[in-house]
Amino acid sequence: MAYATRIMPSELPAPVPTAPPPPGQPHTKRVYGTSPYAQNPHAQFRHRIIVGVDFGTTYSAVAWGASSEPDSIEVINSWPTSGMRVMDSCPTEISYHEGSTVDFSWGYDIPSTARRLAWFKLLLESDDAEIRRKVNIPEGLDVMDVCTDFLHAIYTFTMEFLYRKKGRPVMEITKVDFVLTVPAVWNEAAKQRTQKCAENAGFANGHRLTMISEPEAAAVFCIKNQDAHNIRTNDRIVVCDAGGGTVDLITYNCLEISPRLRVRECAVGEGAFAGSSKIDRNFAKYFKERMGPHFDSLRLETQQKVIKNFEAIKCGFRDRPDQAVYHVTVPTMNNVPEVGIENGELIITREDMRALFDPVITEVITLIYNQIKETSENAGRVNTILLVGGFGESLYLYDRVVAWAGPYDINVIQPKSASTAIVKGAVIRGLEIHLDIGNPGRTQVERLARKNYGTISSQIFIPGKHNDEDAWIDPQTGKKMARNQISWFIRKGQPITDERRFSNHFHRNFKYVTPFIDAMVASSSDFPPTRFEGDVQVVCRMTSNLSSVPKSLFEKKWKGFRSFYSARYRLDMTIESAEIKFELVYKDRSYGFAQCQFE
Repeated sequence: MAYATRIMPSELPAPVPTAPPPPGQPHTKRVYGTSPYAQNPHAQFRHRIIVGVDFGTTYSAVAWGASSEPDSIEVINSWPTSGMRVMDSCPTEISYHEGSTVDFSWGYDIPSTARRLAWFKLLLESDDAEIRRKVNIPEGLDVMDVCTDFLHAIYTFTMEFLYRKKGRPVMEITKVDFVLTVPAVWNEAAKQRTQKCAENAGFANGHRLTMISEPEAAAVFCIKNQDAHNIRTNDRIVVCDAGGGTVDLITYNCLEISPRLRVRECAVGEGAFAGSSKIDRNFAKYFKERMGPHFDSLRLETQQKVIKNFEAIKCGFRDRPDQAVYHVTVPTMNNVPEVGIENGELIITREDMRALFDPVITEVITLIYNQIKETSENAGRVNTILLVGGFGESLYLYDRVVAWAGPYDINVIQPKSASTAIVKGAVIRGLEIHLDIGNPGRTQVERLARKNYGTISSQIFIPGKHNDEDAWIDPQTGKKMARNQISWFIRKGQPITDERRFSNHFHRNFKYVTPFIDAMVASSSDFPPTRFEGDVQVVCRMTSNLSSVPKSLFEKKWKGFRSFYSARYRLDMTIESAEIKFELVYKDRSYGFAQCQFE
């Protein structure tokens, strides 16, 4: 048991700010109030619709399914101003109107000549100076404002779509819940920021909002929808979710496919910022170097348009011998022979295209190799690689992975609609949430802890075990204590399921009932230390409020003529696909969830 007599916030390690707004861009706390589509969370509904939202770096997708027809999942493919084109996703782009930080256009609705913001999702996790410079968020806004605005547009459009599709009478008796996907490689603070943006955008207006990791969503969809001869029981599958910003990889062992899908992680998932936007950044640098002094004559809107034109060519690149050159339209320029622009088109050789792709492709294959190596050492041979996500649809990526995996006799699958596997999987998992834990229709995913997790506490001082620098005297009991001690309750690589709870026990002595603050820490070491040192970092700060507990339930103690209270409580931790929650329990009764601030 962790003994902690009232750790004050000042005694905890100082918070480390993550991805703060740049100078001149204060956090305006953009929050959208009650919308016409808000629902009463306590109302009784006859129907339920689950909406999956894949908030991507370069493109975003939305899919939905009804609990009455769980096998029928529809991807929204008609977006504002996409015309007659059928598009399974829309650009994750936003353009604020001149002189405004409130009015904006988004997705396909942005005029071709307007200045647009792209790749802004990356700033929820990364504070990379180059990305900040390229995104160039307008003064008066920060990344959370921009993400909230874009997600609000997605929310409003989706609800309008459902009302058109189903009609108001049906929608008024239909509960709408949302499942938002996030990269598995992101830290908890980035996931919490993403969730907060979605809540502020309207996704929590009476709706249930849950989050799921992108590769897990993709794995569930692909395994459930693959032909029987492609994936079999006991197969080990590397799911490579290659998107615009990140590449996430997790390896699963298919314990059972029917009647209930049961999968177990074989290796701790990993990932990197190796998505297709990195190819775009390579091209942006290449284009600037090719243009030389002519580059400065191009307006920012023109530069952005050139990158958009390159994206269309990037998607179809396969390094075929019969295609020696590629053409990228450069608006406002006709013929500039010295830089290779003819009739308004930049000529790119096949070799140059490979040079733009290959560093990123090599990074992806290295990640795949690392997953296979770790799996082989711990769980056995990998049979299959699944390529999903927008970048996962790249034919060149597929060809390169096949060429690499062939000698190892590993099957590479690029499933149909690889780019929508994530959002469809999110809907499936959302529909399963409402099934009982043991229901055959509910997928069971056994994950592996990526790190060691523990809590900082004070323990009774033991000479020889504790450092003198950690010693202090408890003013309530007069006992000598050692601060900054760590009790590890989850070990790296330990199996975790949605239904499993990890209990953290605390003992507090106090005079007044005020919120208690505890720090959860993490370490990647195979042999984590027992005190706050080395690679140990604070993951989050948990605020436990026992003010709703009747004082008569606390144990009353005395020291001389002074009285104080003593309480033993616990925080039950559950780790889901992309969320961590702490339930506050005192004397076996729940008092809600502790507030968590991830760092």
